[in-house]
Amino acid sequence: MEVLEIPVEWVHPNGWNVNRMAPAMQKKLAAYLKREGLVEPLVVRPHPKIEGAYELLGGEHRWRICKEELGYEKVPCVVVDGLDDKRAKILSINLNEMSGASVPSLLSRLLNSLQQEMTLPDLEGTLPYDAREITDALSLMQLPEGLGEDLEDEAAAMDKESPVVVTVVLDKTQAATFEQAMERASDEIGKAKDFKARAVTRMAQAYLDQ
Repeated sequence: MEVLEIPVEWVHPNGWNVNRMAPAMQKKLAAYLKREGLVEPLVVRPHPKIEGAYELLGGEHRWRICKEELGYEKVPCVVVDGLDDKRAKILSINLNEMSGASVPSLLSRLLNSLQQEMTLPDLEGTLPYDAREITDALSLMQLPEGLGEDLEDEAAAMDKESPVVVTVVLDKTQAATFEQAMERASDEIGKAKDFKARAVTRMAQAYLDQ
């Protein structure tokens, strides 16, 4: 995709962005952009209501800082054409949510290598972590060989076993039917704390066994 330099005033935020940034992190982001520049383009689409304008799908925090604090006249943007509102919203969510997570032991080693040339205040001033987070990460370097990886495996296993929240929206008739089914199930499996989860699982399994 082509990256275009678009006047910052032509770019407008969308009305559904759910991403929020803490003031401390926003301050770090502003310092980063001032130091390094806007090295990652914003993602936009042609604005569905304003002729000649563009609607942000990814990068609103960076756009606001460039516009309001750093005085950018133009910002680099990837323009995605042909999106209706539904696809635009889906893309916006994915841009915000689909990112990896740092592996603690690998982050510790990387920070340790940086610490050879930088002080803790320098690290805190240039990275998206506070001093405590950096110190905690570096402490993994002091663990016995292999223990860091064992802790990561244990955390991954715990995450795999953690409950998953499933949300279903029902109309009134469906909700009444659901509650009746739950009451009947409770007669069979008892009123345990998780009886609804157990009942739904049992019904789903019965359906799969057909």
